Amino acid sequence: MKRVLFLIITISFITGGPVFASEKPVWPQPPEKPRIAFDKIITKPEDAGIKKGFFTKIWEFFAGEENKIIVKPFGIHVDGKKIYFTDAGLATLFIFDREKNRMKSIQGFKSEKFRAPIDVATDSKGNIFVTDAENRAVYVFNDKGIALSKFGSANDFLRPTGIAIDKDRGLVYVTDTVASQIKRFTLTGIPLDPIGKKGNKKGELNRPTFIALDSDGKLYVCDSMNFRVNIYDKDSTFIRSFGKLGNAIGSFASPRGIAVDKDGNIYVTDTLFNAVQIFDKNGNLLLVFGSEGKEPGQFFGPQDIAISSDGKAYVTDSYNMRIEVFDILSYEKKR
Repeated sequence: MKRVLFLIITISFITGGPVFASEKPVWPQPPEKPRIAFDKIITKPEDAGIKKGFFTKIWEFFAGEENKIIVKPFGIHVDGKKIYFTDAGLATLFIFDREKNRMKSIQGFKSEKFRAPIDVATDSKGNIFVTDAENRAVYVFNDKGIALSKFGSANDFLRPTGIAIDKDRGLVYVTDTVASQIKRFTLTGIPLDPIGKKGNKKGELNRPTFIALDSDGKLYVCDSMNFRVNIYDKDSTFIRSFGKLGNAIGSFASPRGIAVDKDGNIYVTDTLFNAVQIFDKNGNLLLVFGSEGKEPGQFFGPQDIAISSDGKAYVTDSYNMRIEVFDILSYEKKR
């Protein structure tokens, strides 16, 4: 615990910490040019811009309460105007569709419910793929949430967690955390050669968690118990890794979620440090944002992170029962 506290203090000291005097904390602190700015907190559909219907408003008026949806957000994915996230506390996938102004929840198939939904991704047709760690399977739904298929079993997975889809090549990557491998499939669930094996040598893995793909098809893996990030090219060949266990910025205590922005910068959440660290393509630390707490821009057990095409970073702040949204200020904002 002392090591974690030391790290948090060090991060605040070196980066200058966020500015909490205003409603919108920013990182780094002036006079440095801000790179990340807090945007908002999502705990219910309305926070994501989905307006309440007339009858919902009437019900809340008489019931005297708001319908707070999120309990324990875990994996998150953003595609266009849709925000997809799993809720480990409710064993549910939620979809906030800001274009059609509606929310949808999915709890699995009629014949087989989710037990531990972890992560979510979509393909080029809008089909939805959800991993379930306890059911040891990937569930597939169409863009309307109708069940299509399921692939994987106890023979294929020990514990499927993170998922990413190469839309151009029609490949599905699934983290098998206990097997310490990245399993690969076609969109129809046909298994292909896996990536990695258990170990700590180059290209090997030890309890990997979330994964991400960049625009070139390179795969980024949070190699959690090796306390590093592994990078593989589109042909699954290991390129390099960065990171190590430590109590100083640039090192990791419990790396979990990962995302890549349009410039190739790599964002990694750390559940023990309660922060997000940003690295360049070569693994050099650029910035740290977040700290432990309940205020805007603070975290308690951040899990996954997703970056939208318009430069918003969405972080599942799991134990604060919310999703936090940040602006990446280098993106050109659409008016």
